[in-house]
Amino acid sequence: MYKKSVFLFLLAFTGMAVSAQIEMDQDLMQNIEDSTKSLTSNIALKDIKAGTLDAKELAEMFAKVEAFYTQKGGADDAVSLAKKSRELSLQVGQDIVTRNFDHANEIATTMSKTCKTCHSIYKKDA
Repeated sequence: MYKKSVFLFLLAFTGMAVSAQIEMDQDLMQNIEDSTKSLTSNIALKDIKAGTLDAKELAEMFAKVEAFYTQKGGADDAVSLAKKSRELSLQVGQDIVTRNFDHANEIATTMSKTCKTCHSIYKKDA
């Protein structure tokens, strides 16, 4: 009876952990979407401080996405696209710092298209 109770507890706990991972994943993706919108706005406003902060946060979040898909395995496209998005967000940050807002806007648009490409492959509609 004790072994069965421990097994059921572990099974329930594992289910909660997997569920939490999925929720955290959705939160991360929502944060990326929100930060991308903020970045675009801050580029248009030529807000160097807020724009560089958005770009830095995006680079960190894309690094998490890259690590997630690397660990998951079998998602080489997602790893590559997350890496590309991370690198693009770093480039946007550099462009903002050097006040090259037109190029920052172009790179941010490319980054957004890269996200959409990944979503078309991996995002499951609920």
